[in-house]
Amino acid sequence: MRESRRTFLSALGIYAAGSWVVLQVVDVLKQNLGLPPWAFSLALTLLLIGLPVVLATAWLQGRAQRREAESSVAESARRGPAAHRGGTGVRRLFTWRNAVIGGLGAMSLWGVVATGWLLRERSATEEGGDAAPGTAAAEGSTGVLVVRSRPEGAPVEARPVVSASEAELGPATALGTTPIEGVRVPEGEVVLRLGGGDLAPLTLLVRVSGTDTANVDAELLPDAPLIGRMVVVSEGVAPPGAGGVPVAAFLLDRHEVTNRDYGAFMADQGYATPSFWPDTLVVAGERLARPEALARLSDATGATGPRTWSGSVFPAGRGDEPVTGVSWYEARAYCLWQGKRLPTLAQWWRGAVAVGDRPYPWGDDGETLRSRANFEASGPAAVESLPLGVSPFGAFEMAGNVREWVRPGADDAGVALSVGGSWQDPVYTFSVEWQEELPLGFANETTGFRCARHAG
Repeated sequence: MRESRRTFLSALGIYAAGSWVVLQVVDVLKQNLGLPPWAFSLALTLLLIGLPVVLATAWLQGRAQRREAESSVAESARRGPAAHRGGTGVRRLFTWRNAVIGGLGAMSLWGVVATGWLLRERSATEEGGDAAPGTAAAEGSTGVLVVRSRPEGAPVEARPVVSASEAELGPATALGTTPIEGVRVPEGEVVLRLGGGDLAPLTLLVRVSGTDTANVDAELLPDAPLIGRMVVVSEGVAPPGAGGVPVAAFLLDRHEVTNRDYGAFMADQGYATPSFWPDTLVVAGERLARPEALARLSDATGATGPRTWSGSVFPAGRGDEPVTGVSWYEARAYCLWQGKRLPTLAQWWRGAVAVGDRPYPWGDDGETLRSRANFEASGPAAVESLPLGVSPFGAFEMAGNVREWVRPGADDAGVALSVGGSWQDPVYTFSVEWQEELPLGFANETTGFRCARHAG
């Protein structure tokens, strides 16, 4: 009995050690060949199936050895040699030779399945595009992405959206340079970043399907002082609530004008340059000559500047936040200083949603809105901090963060619209039907702006 137990335990130890080695090899192959997670699970299952076979073989062979040892030589002679070579059918089945053959067969089965899967994936890749390095192509949840740009030769980087509700992005993967005629990326939302070097960066949110090819056709701008932080809004039609009128192609600021940006305007004597301002301004209900009116456009200390500043200086640590506390007049003056203009209502909404059937810049997903737009919050967010809310043309924070001034039909109308909603507002304020007219001299902590410019 002791010998049987020793044989049984030895077989168990050897099998456990061998199984560990096999699983380590499978894990290395999975990582280097891009095998799916089930490859490891299949190997583990086959090893677990083989365990009772090995243990039964050890037990039966151990018992047979013990009985043969206890048999006398005379009894052996009486039974004859054939008895020792025979034995029961169970003993003939559970032999070490059969156990080894079965183990090799199980691992061969694993190899056939893994090889077949690799060949199928290679065939799918050849039909639909090359697998992007570092993507989850092996898991089968991939789609084909085609990226073209004008000009060509733009570097492209992709980051899969791991969790939209948590604004969690996966690691960045370089896809190459445009044109990219077919590359496999994880299915779902992917944040693309194009450009770099001499080309201004462009961020786009793309939805990749496992059944349809996702096509991206982007127009990139040179990284030049005037237009390097703008995006191209293609020719199209404004949403019905914004007039439903044709909109020619134009350029739109990639993000809202920041405190730091506006500080540069002030440092360049923007308030003291008459060409940026009308001859008379309406401030607090009074029409005043330019010098007197500009004197009233002051901050908390009475110094010239946005109402939310102090001593003509923006709050410390908030240089990348959108400037607020500026009137329509000040927004207009800044844009003129830049060689630009405020966008019209039709331009603004065209740049925000492209077409009328998109309720949000990113599409129709309202469940993850909190990670895509800054509404009902404690203050404005830094510009370009919400990539999951980027518009179809690459404009950031069109929904929420700060309301934005747009150009009225006539400068002498006395009022202009602020659109898009702010960090202080409820979500429903991002609607083409929600339009609030404000006096041109009005300013508060929730209203800012961005500029536009003609294309070409």
